[in-house]
Amino acid sequence: MNKIFVQYGAGNIGRGFIGPLFARAGYKVRFIDVDMNVIDALNERKRYTVEIVSDEGAAYETVEGVSGINGADLDAAADAIAGAGCMATAVGANILPLIAPVIAEGLRRRFAVGEAEPLNIIICENLMDADRLLSEWIEAYLNEGERLYLREKTGLVEASIGRMVPVMPAADRAKDPLLIRAERYCELPVDAAAAKGPLPDIAGLHPVSGFPFYIRRKLYLHNMGHALTAYAGAMSGCEYIWQAIADPRIKLLAERAMLEAAAALSKAFGVPMEGITPHIADLLLRFGNKALGDTTARVGADTYRKLGANDRLAGAAAFCLENGVEPVYICVGLTAAFFFEGAPSDQGTARIRGMLKSAGMDAILRDHCGLPAHSEAIGYAGRYAKIIEAGQGAEGLLNEAETITREILMSRPIM
Repeated sequence: MNKIFVQYGAGNIGRGFIGPLFARAGYKVRFIDVDMNVIDALNERKRYTVEIVSDEGAAYETVEGVSGINGADLDAAADAIAGAGCMATAVGANILPLIAPVIAEGLRRRFAVGEAEPLNIIICENLMDADRLLSEWIEAYLNEGERLYLREKTGLVEASIGRMVPVMPAADRAKDPLLIRAERYCELPVDAAAAKGPLPDIAGLHPVSGFPFYIRRKLYLHNMGHALTAYAGAMSGCEYIWQAIADPRIKLLAERAMLEAAAALSKAFGVPMEGITPHIADLLLRFGNKALGDTTARVGADTYRKLGANDRLAGAAAFCLENGVEPVYICVGLTAAFFFEGAPSDQGTARIRGMLKSAGMDAILRDHCGLPAHSEAIGYAGRYAKIIEAGQGAEGLLNEAETITREILMSRPIM
């Protein structure tokens, strides 16, 4: 068995989650990245440390047998892919199409030498339909014979990334470019049906059937609840996620929004609510991990992408509406995102703020978020925007959401 694992992306998820899973199972992990501070340190030390943090204390895991490849060296990166037994991407949804030509070249080299063993590529990105999109991006660089090889010998396997791995503070990165912090949770569900041949049998990697449920649970429940917490927290002056979720009003907003998503998931996939609600309780507990040091600025960043039609906020609202669930509380997070300031370097958030000035929120909700012009969600957002503009904060949003809920209940016929 080929025990070489290529991890495209040596950032938070790559080094803090995926790399350690495979290193623990005895794989030689080769990271591809353009951050030469990280790549040089990996090649010099051949190991790094993951600090596993919780409010009960910290533990340390040494990840060994690792090396790095300069992502700007396209020939070396393609060679690594050509020789891999398994690989994964964790580069971010915006970067994924940019690495497609390198993956295509790696597959071309496998095809040229007649490599018969399939290559499974685990796609660790918060992106709906990532397998279909990556396939299209790779195919654009292949000829017909190579495309057939892609379809028959390459598994594009979506993953549900549940582990929270925040950005390391600059001071810590300056001391050690390889140090990374992560929570204890370390489970990776992947789409069993998409694999070509068997996936590696390693602890923490869980091939599951019915993967559309898992990817939507991650994006529309976990990511949505996390984003709502960040936006409501930032509005309340919270620097950290743990501070935001410690506010009982914000916690209640997040919990009720997640319950809306859970109800839609239950209806869409026939999964009982009691099979979903424990996940909500676990997430709310994990959001409160003070030792993780995750910030509202990081979790809320790039509102342009996070307000996209299939992403965590508008996507969750539309998914609820499709399944007969009113996204009353989800729309609190959707609206609060428009008022998020972001860091000076946060171009996605600056883009939304520019669109707000030129087009207004309703137009963005229709044209960018993909909500129908007369959608209930747009009406809810308009009401919440007035609350935020009046400076009433999380308490005002909670009161308005409860008012809307009562109105909905009163409008329904008595059976």
